[in-house]
Amino acid sequence: MTYNKYIDETGEMLNEIAMDGFADQECGSVTEDGIWSALILEHKAIIQEDDHGFFDYKIFNTEQESREEFDRIESSLLEKDGE
Repeated sequence: MTYNKYIDETGEMLNEIAMDGFADQECGSVTEDGIWSALILEHKAIIQEDDHGFFDYKIFNTEQESREEFDRIESSLLEKDGE
């Protein structure tokens, strides 16, 4: 994922879905982990925000691909917490 401070219309829509509580899964914390991620299966997307306020998203070809990437992100955060 690449990070930029600006959100296009798709990013804004995905962020709205997550902020309204409709993300399928969330992990991380901007304040505790430095990054927060949300999985939005309906759009096959993952969004992320870091502790500097940078926001980005990625759209995948399939729900399975988006779930696998989200699981990888979540596992990485859990490993980091376990250190």
